[in-house]
This record gives sequence, C-alpha cells and structure tokens, in this order.
Amino acid sequence: MAKPKTTQPTPNTPPAVGKTVHVRVDDGLHDSLATIMRTGVTVSDAVRLAAAFVAHGFESAWGAGAVPDGKMPRHMLMKVRTHDTPQPPDQRV
Repeated sequence: MAKPKTTQPTPNTPPAVGKTVHVRVDDGLHDSLATIMRTGVTVSDAVRLAAAFVAHGFESAWGAGAVPDGKMPRHMLMKVRTHDTPQPPDQRV
C-alpha cells in the first residue's frame, strides 16, 4: 500500500501559523540575539522583532523600486532618532 502524500513546505515557504521554527545558533546569531535581548525582550520576541524589521526593510526597498521584487537588497540603512532622556533641572544658583 502506498504512503499517503504529505504536503512538505518548500524551502521558500514560511511555516504555518502556530508552528515552531528551529534554527541552529551559531556565534553570529548568538551575538545578534544577545544585542537585541539587552533591551529586555525574550529570545522569541527578539527573533520576531528581527524578522519583522528585515521584512519591513525588504518591503520598503521593493515598494520604492530600489530593488526588484523578491531580490535581497545589498545594503540597508537604519535611521535612529536620538533618545530623549529627561534631564534634571539646572541646580546652579
């Protein structure tokens, strides 16, 4: 009797919603996650944040026509506003 066919995702298909993603952690990923997690997020949140951030950059590049749709940009730039830290009042007399 033949085995029933199971649908296997292709390498370029994201996993179904609710599925778990498994990635081997190398030195580079470890260091990148450590940097993101310095903000207090969990490892799961760090991975979600990184994926969403890169996806947003790709969509922006494709939408602007800077890179053909489906192609990976060679370089991306991130602009950051200066963090406004409240300063104590001037105590000079």
